[in-house]
Order: sequence, then C-alpha cells, then structure tokens
Amino acid sequence: MELLLRRFPLASIRGMTRRTWAAAICFLPAALLAAAAAAQAGAATAATEISPPAAAEPIAAAPAAPDDWGPPGAGLAARLAVEGEVAAGGPVRITVSLRSAAGQAVTLPPAGDVCGWLLAAQTTPGSKKAYYSDRIFFARGAADWPAELAGEKVLTFKSVDVSSAAAYGSQDARQLLTAYLSGQADQPLPKSVGKMGQVLLPGRAGAKFTVCLSAAGGKPGLVTTNMAEFLVGPPDLKTLSPEARTAFEADLMKQFDRDAWSGQQAHDTAVRLGRDMLPALAAAALEEDRPPHARLWLATALADIPDERSVDALIKLLDSPVQGVRYVVAYHGPKQRSARLDKAIIEKARTADEAGVATWALLGFMVHRAAVPEEVLRAGLESDSPQARARAAEVLARHAGPENIARLTGLLGDRDERVRGTAAGMLAKSKVHTPPVLGALVKALDLPGENARRRICDALSELTGQARPYDPAADAAAREKTIAAWKEWGAKQGAK
Repeated sequence: MELLLRRFPLASIRGMTRRTWAAAICFLPAALLAAAAAAQAGAATAATEISPPAAAEPIAAAPAAPDDWGPPGAGLAARLAVEGEVAAGGPVRITVSLRSAAGQAVTLPPAGDVCGWLLAAQTTPGSKKAYYSDRIFFARGAADWPAELAGEKVLTFKSVDVSSAAAYGSQDARQLLTAYLSGQADQPLPKSVGKMGQVLLPGRAGAKFTVCLSAAGGKPGLVTTNMAEFLVGPPDLKTLSPEARTAFEADLMKQFDRDAWSGQQAHDTAVRLGRDMLPALAAAALEEDRPPHARLWLATALADIPDERSVDALIKLLDSPVQGVRYVVAYHGPKQRSARLDKAIIEKARTADEAGVATWALLGFMVHRAAVPEEVLRAGLESDSPQARARAAEVLARHAGPENIARLTGLLGDRDERVRGTAAGMLAKSKVHTPPVLGALVKALDLPGENARRRICDALSELTGQARPYDPAADAAAREKTIAAWKEWGAKQGAK
C-alpha cells in the first residue's frame, strides 16, 4: 500500500520482460523461413504496400557509427529508429539504415525489390500484444541507389509513416510471413486487426524491422534491426470523433481495471491528457464495483489534475468504503491546495475510527505542502494508531521550535515503543540538548522495549558526545550496565 501511495517506481522488470518476449517472437524458426522462401520468385503479394512519398530524396551515405544495430543477416546489419513523438492514433514515422556487417562490399538488389515489415510489441503483466505491419517498400523511388554497399558506408533511407499500414496479430505470423515470402500473388493473408497507428496504445513499446532483399531464383535475404524502444503518448482528444473519444475513454478505464501496474500506466496517460479526462475519471472513481486497485489509481489521477471538479470528486471519495481510497485522498489530496478539500481531510482525520487517514494526511501535508495544519497534527498526536503518533513525531521534528520540541519530548513517554524510538531519533536530529530533553531521554530508559532503548541511547550519545550504545543482543548484565551508566551520567549532570 505504502509503495502505491508514494508512487515509488515499480521494479524495472518492464524493459527486460518486453525485450525478451518481443525478441522471442521476432524470429520464427529458421526452418519455416527457409521453407516459405523456397518458392520466392519476386512476384507481389496481396498485401497493401506502403511506400515513401513519390518525391524520394537521395539516400544518405555516411561512415558507420557505433550505434545499436541488429544481428547480421545476408551480409548486412540493419538499424531502426522511431522518429519524434508517437501518439495513439497518430503518425508512426520510422527510419531504416543498412550497412555491411563484416566490412566487405555487399551486392544489393534493385531498390524496388527491397521491402520489409515492422513488428511492434507492447506488454504489461497481464497483457502481451504484438503486431506485424504490411510490407513496406521503404527504398522504392530512392535516388542514387547503389549496386553494392561499400564496407564502411551506411545507407539511411527516407523516413516512412507506417501508421496507415494494416496491422496483423502475432498469432497469425506463420500465415502472414509465408505469404510475404512465398512470392505467390494469390496467397491469402490473415484478417487485419486495424491500422498500425490504431493498435498501439498509450504506454511503452518496442519495435523491430525485418528487411527483405529479393534474390532472383532463390530465397530472399533477411536482416532484422535492433529493438527500438519508444513511448506511445495519448491521443489528441480534440481530434477524435465523439464515438472515437468514447471508445478511447472506455479502453482507458479498462486499463485502470486490469491490474495495479496497468492502473499506473492509465493514471499517467490520464494526467497527461489533463482536465478533459475529469468527467470520465470522476465517474469511474465513484463506481463501487471497480477493483480496489483501479479506484486507488483513479483517485490518484484526480488528485494530480488541479481542478474544482477533482476537488468535488475527492471529497466524495473520503467516504469511500475502500479504506485505501480514503488513504489516497488523505495523502495526495493536499496537492490540490484547496481549502475545501483540506477542511474535509482534516475533519476525516479527526474521526475516532480514521487513524489511518490521520497518518496519511500527516505524511501528505508534510510531503506536498511542507507544512501540516495544526488540526491534523493534533489528530495524529491524539490518535490510537502508533503509526499516526510516530508520523506526528516526524512532523514536530521538521518544525522544531520550542513548543514542538516540548511536544516531541512528551512522546518519549508514549505507551508504544515504536513511538518512543521515533521520538528519540527525531530529537537526535534536532540537535536540541537542553536539560529537559536529556532528562526525558534518560527517564524513558525505564520503559520496556529493546529497540526503543537502543534508539534512546543512540540519541543520548549523539546529543552528549558520550558514546554509550545499547546492544539489544548483548547479555542482560551488559544491557543493565549501559542503562545504569546513563542514569548515573544524568544524575551527575542534574538532568531532570
């Protein structure tokens, strides 16, 4: 819960999971490709072909750079770059480069016979999707096409927008690639699942491009690029039709529901879209049949979009039957800097059975506003929850005036050893070593609790310069000797 509320980064398994999975599906067994390519005769397939604009620019030839290239194939290496920002439903511009893999000159087929296809993959813990594109004739019409690629030169082709290319699900890869490589014009293609620009959803994605070099009377040469990782941003809502916008919002709410990791991605998308998403977010957050993790991330998204409509929804969510939702509002709500919401959080924190709200409100105001309202601080100090009282101790130490030091010193007599230990640690950080503080620390050693005694002795050592640590693992005689030494020191100093 605390990790979610604080929004600590999730484990960096995303990249590795995406890389390993996408890499695995990028390559069909060599036997399949060899068999499918055996009948290659150079004829066009039934695919809808994507080519660069008619006004092709000269190909850029430059010395090879030590960038990320794919594995060698057909004597070549290839590189893919995704250009600029990619938004869901918008253009997806790619650039493909070729170079000799071994530094030796490689003969190239005519530009019109060079094509390829994109494989784009997206994965979350609960969903793995990959899409192949139609064949793309990215070299067609290129000026100054060379007959061979010299050893240290790189060919970088004019960028192509593949968003309008038909997309095919990875489950149809065998049929699709067989059709691409067979050379048979009547070879059936699987059913398209949409356009490449439509199937990519907001979130992280990776892509590889396979270059296909035809060979008269033989199987084509294939070379696959590096994995190019990119971020798919949310669509421009203003450009969507009412139907498309409704569908997008429904899909985003389903992403909130899928699992906690997907909920975080949906939160990020919603926050980037901003106020235009508030009606959908507020309605979804108040639906009690949604999974708890979805409601937590929906509430966080509302808190992260400053607006009076967010405030209205967050105030209602303080009465949510889901405890975690109330805690999210208490922690993230102060971001809104709304007097109305502050008042509602304070009232909830002062409720006898809402110690958790008091705890998270203390932390939320401390983190997001650097100041905690006195009412929230008092609610924390008077709470039945040791965690709330410990948080209150941290707040007191951050604003260590004489009054707060006195209140912090009073927590050394708390009935819970965790609170006493926290208070001792905070007093050590405050550097306040007045007789009342030192006397209270020495007196607190009479209360039980090995961890609290350790922290109290550490605080005394820090504030007095007398190194007398307390070791809970030592035998009873050694522990009693340490406590006796501090009491003797206190008596000599006249600490009270």
